[in-house]
Amino acid sequence: MKKLIYGMILTGTAVFSLVILTSFGCGSPDQLGEGGNSGGGVAGNPVIKMDGSPPGQGGNSGGAAGSGSLPTGDANCGSSTSKTTREPPDVLLLLDCSSSMLWNITQDCFCSEEDIAASGAGRGELCSDTANCSNRWSAVKPAVVDTVANSQDVHWGLKFFPTPGGAQCSVSSTMEVPIGPDTKDAVRSQVESVSLSLSTPTAQAIKVATAYLQTLTDNRPKFILLATDGEPNCRGGQIMNDDLEGAAAAAEDAYDAGFPVFVVGIGPNLGNLTRIASDGGTDDYYPVESPQQLVDAFAAISKLVASCTFTLSLEPGADLENVGVYLDKNLVPKDPENGWSFGGGQQTVILNGDACEKVTSGQATTVEVLVGCENPPDIIP
Repeated sequence: MKKLIYGMILTGTAVFSLVILTSFGCGSPDQLGEGGNSGGGVAGNPVIKMDGSPPGQGGNSGGAAGSGSLPTGDANCGSSTSKTTREPPDVLLLLDCSSSMLWNITQDCFCSEEDIAASGAGRGELCSDTANCSNRWSAVKPAVVDTVANSQDVHWGLKFFPTPGGAQCSVSSTMEVPIGPDTKDAVRSQVESVSLSLSTPTAQAIKVATAYLQTLTDNRPKFILLATDGEPNCRGGQIMNDDLEGAAAAAEDAYDAGFPVFVVGIGPNLGNLTRIASDGGTDDYYPVESPQQLVDAFAAISKLVASCTFTLSLEPGADLENVGVYLDKNLVPKDPENGWSFGGGQQTVILNGDACEKVTSGQATTVEVLVGCENPPDIIP
């Protein structure tokens, strides 16, 4: 994989929490308390301690953050705990509404004369088998609505490209649906009423998406989900000019700004989209040639981005230079590929690669964070 994806596929939808163990003046953290039941768990639905009590001690599940003292080899290594929660990500869906979305989902041809007329192209080739034909837009609408409605742990937004009713190759800076919680009704209204038009200004759409995400001041992780059926065009504002290079460069800029770009390719012959996905930090695009594949691609991505980011709730002055993250009491390396890393402003912890997979697959059932000791032990009781 060329660049880091912020997560692995999530197999459950529960809201997770971490126990944050904040230690002060640690000099000998070899013994950090008595062993106890970590809470168990089932595959795909890890149990993260939420009771505000140190590991190995009981507490009121879901209660307010508490404090306690963990026995250590150094009497000065006192500890307190606080509750944190998994942070819902912000995902902006960039949805291609060019007229080629009226083509057959498996072939570059039209399913009906009505689709030809609606495309605005004036003419087009009918598919040889129009009786068993489904156009791309008919597959996109229910897939988008279903995904947004059933991904309640994701904050969704929507941006069409090109901008409906605008000039060819134009993409306005206004979001059709700004990112926020519970946007399913607004998204449904937009996708059911939009008019398709010519041109596929992918590069400009990604630039607009990046600029918009940079205006959001929350600490949630942010992603772009690009769903398109064709070759990017509109280089220099001209519909006849291909613009794969521009779209790939825009995707790389988005990734460098902290916004990985997932790509769903709807229809045949879309290998060019690999370049956009790779430069956008997500390795490769999701090929779609059936309505069910489209639903599955959207669902997989929505779970992928939501899986392994946790918000830290720390007291002012917490020592973030000395942090240990643990899965089932075992220290996880600080590693952006197969360990953990800080998210935006060091307000979140992200589990990456193998570490994330262990949590989401159920191999690890407890996640804990130790803050403030210079040399976190390899194993905690």
